[in-house]
Amino acid sequence: MPDVSLHVPPAWDAAAQYIRHHGLRRILVVGEKDTGKSTFCRFLAQAATRSGCGTALLDTDVGQKLVGPPACVSMDDAHGHFLAFVGSTNPVQGWSRLIEGARRLAQRTDADCLIVNTSGLLAGPGRRLKAAKIDALRPDLLIAVGTGQSLEEIAQDVLDPPILRVPSSPEARHKTAGERRTARHKALRQYFSHSGLLKLKSGMLTPSDVQAPLPAGLLLGLSDKAGQDLGFALLHGSEGGA
Repeated sequence: MPDVSLHVPPAWDAAAQYIRHHGLRRILVVGEKDTGKSTFCRFLAQAATRSGCGTALLDTDVGQKLVGPPACVSMDDAHGHFLAFVGSTNPVQGWSRLIEGARRLAQRTDADCLIVNTSGLLAGPGRRLKAAKIDALRPDLLIAVGTGQSLEEIAQDVLDPPILRVPSSPEARHKTAGERRTARHKALRQYFSHSGLLKLKSGMLTPSDVQAPLPAGLLLGLSDKAGQDLGFALLHGSEGGA
């Protein structure tokens, strides 16, 4: 992970000190697109690690990833990398799996400090989605990065936890829809770069997943017998090859 501790706004360092001073264990970061939320989350993680805290990064943005591949909720902590399959890079379409996956991964870590990254979708359904994440994860602190009307509306919705405001990253820049799409495709290609062919036997798909016929290119979540998500696959053919 690159060092992002240099040339950051003083308010970012003050936020890290506030978290450390109050012993806060669960931090949820929100903000508009292109404000530097991912950079801020990395900064907080580095600051917590330097102070001797066990740290986990939970990425609930299923499109523009900080941790892991798209189409899933993902987490890095001292024990490794974990994911919860969502199946879509659209957080509204994957709403229930996103919320449940975030809750499950947050419960899994024993880190002293859990830092939660979120998407820049704030208006309309994004506002309700942020409320659902806050309700599911029960953070000790909500940090709002940057400004914006949609961010203010979310702040107005929050009665608990307390909210800390910090400025955007001085290096944040606007990314076009094409750049975002290219980044998702690159991340997916990287995820599948060392993959092999897996033959699916009859009955391996759960009833809720079955469509007739299954379309090539469909993302399939892979889980063990206990229901723990292990990763995901890309369907190559309707005869069961993934």
